[in-house]
Amino acid sequence: MAGIGFRLQAMVAKGSYLEATTAYLSSAIITAGPWLAGVVALTVLGSATSTYLSEADRSLLFATIVSVFAASLLLASGPQMLVTRYLADRLYLNDTDSVAPTCAGVLVMIIPFFLITLPFLAFTPFDIRYRLLVITLFLTLTMTWIIVMLLSAARGYIRILVIFATCYTLGVGASIGLGHLFGLLGSLAGFTLGQMTCLSFLIVVVYLEFPSAQGISFAYLSYIRKFWDLPVIGVLYSLGIWVDSIIFWVSSRGQVISGFYHLFPPYDTVKFIVSLSTIPAAVIFMIHLEPNFHRHYQNYYQFIQTKGTLPDLVGARKGMIEAVRTGVGTILKVQGIVALFLCLLAQDVASFVGLAPRWVPLLRIETLAGVGQFFVFVMMLLLLYVDQRGATLLLVGAFMICNAFLTLASVYLGDAFYGMGFLGATIIGAIFGWFLLNARLQRLEYLTFMAQPMG
Repeated sequence: MAGIGFRLQAMVAKGSYLEATTAYLSSAIITAGPWLAGVVALTVLGSATSTYLSEADRSLLFATIVSVFAASLLLASGPQMLVTRYLADRLYLNDTDSVAPTCAGVLVMIIPFFLITLPFLAFTPFDIRYRLLVITLFLTLTMTWIIVMLLSAARGYIRILVIFATCYTLGVGASIGLGHLFGLLGSLAGFTLGQMTCLSFLIVVVYLEFPSAQGISFAYLSYIRKFWDLPVIGVLYSLGIWVDSIIFWVSSRGQVISGFYHLFPPYDTVKFIVSLSTIPAAVIFMIHLEPNFHRHYQNYYQFIQTKGTLPDLVGARKGMIEAVRTGVGTILKVQGIVALFLCLLAQDVASFVGLAPRWVPLLRIETLAGVGQFFVFVMMLLLLYVDQRGATLLLVGAFMICNAFLTLASVYLGDAFYGMGFLGATIIGAIFGWFLLNARLQRLEYLTFMAQPMG
């Protein structure tokens, strides 16, 4: 979201504490997006529902939301990467007229996504109303993950901020209110209502920001042949994030909810807490690292188009390297402080969310792993910036495989090693990603021109 990042960066640069605070808060909500909605909702509902839902229904509600978030992220990750690349190319050419038609084309994907849900609708052992609500929530979240990418160049970021904040509040409030009236179905319906409202308003913002006389466009699908590796990268990265949870779900320590869902509540709770703890790193990335890197990146390719000199290219490349080193250093400092703070308060945090004392070490381990995971994400994104898809595929593939094997080993070794697999995978991925990115930035001129077709 470099486009929004530039505008937020300008607010910070003005020097006003109010404007800087507004920019950082805006960035926090925009970068976290619907993921933040789910985590906040689960945290609030975890305590609020105890007054009107049985333990079995509370477990089912938690299992439903966690499973739907995981499934929607995995399904959306492939199309999301493809649409993002197509959109980036169009915006580079200042073709904003294609954004709204692409949005319409993306919305049509809800049809194949719905077909994927038919086995759940037909065969799961739940009330039909519950199944329809789950499918609605799943489709809504899947489309939200993709549509939010279309707003990467939006100027009205305050609109986006207000939409997310309002819909978070609506979803949680409606879930609690309807839950008191209709129990489990009411809580799920209220949460789903908030997500549907959010998606609807985001679509409206796309058309307000990028008005177009065109109708619907499926041009992004033409990128599948040339950029087939992008959807694979998206899926592998999402699997890399979720594979450790999936392994714990299906292990002997996993808990079966209502005869269908598999969860490991202590591990799931810890992962959600850690995901919230990485928001400061996401803010630094959005406001500082990405805009600064993008500025030099854009200069680099403009020099190529305008036949700039070799010193011009070298200067722009060195600017990218400096932006990465400065930005990564800032992220590590800020996120390191957050991680240290969370580790020191781990017992209090665990008590607040209802986590047993025996899982406090797991919270500390996963907190450190969260720093590594965000670092892997940054390396992946910057490699894609310079079109090193092969290296990116290698990185996310290695990250996913390491997480799977190391998590399996930690499950075998016992409770004391839980979380070590994910921590080890993020450390390996972070170091490997830094090596790949640094090596390619150092040889960027060579890689840029050698990749061009002859003749």
